[in-house]
Amino acid sequence: MEAIKSYRIPINAPKDLIDSYFEIRKRALEVVLSKVKFSEKAHLELRSEDRRKLRGELLKNWRYSKHYVDSIINSTIGLVKGWITLYNKGMVEELPKITRKTVHIKNTLFSFKSGMLKISIEPNRRYLEVDLAKYCWIPRDFDSLGGLILTEGG
Repeated sequence: MEAIKSYRIPINAPKDLIDSYFEIRKRALEVVLSKVKFSEKAHLELRSEDRRKLRGELLKNWRYSKHYVDSIINSTIGLVKGWITLYNKGMVEELPKITRKTVHIKNTLFSFKSGMLKISIEPNRRYLEVDLAKYCWIPRDFDSLGGLILTEGG
């Protein structure tokens, strides 16, 4: 089994992206939770057309890279599936909530060249660039990196 490592780097994350991501994630959670059906046990009835419709709705007025919406949908479905498992075991009663302002950045949204990490915020318009050369303790093997997480407050 491979160890998963994380590194914390203080940066000025774009607050507008973090806030928008948080709001869209809460909307996605409402929709996904509306697809939970209760009979003997709870189960999720989210068909591929439901997912496509949700993606289309979330992309309306979304000015950031589309991959952010895809990660919102994937993480929200994972959150609800995990909650269903716990609910069916009688371990939780309350519905899940989105409480932390974090942004998951898929590896398709960033690149690394010559010590600079470049993260797409708005496609072909706006990027967050981070000079990682001054952080010598960070490994340079970004090909195996699954993703990044931006948090409020760096």
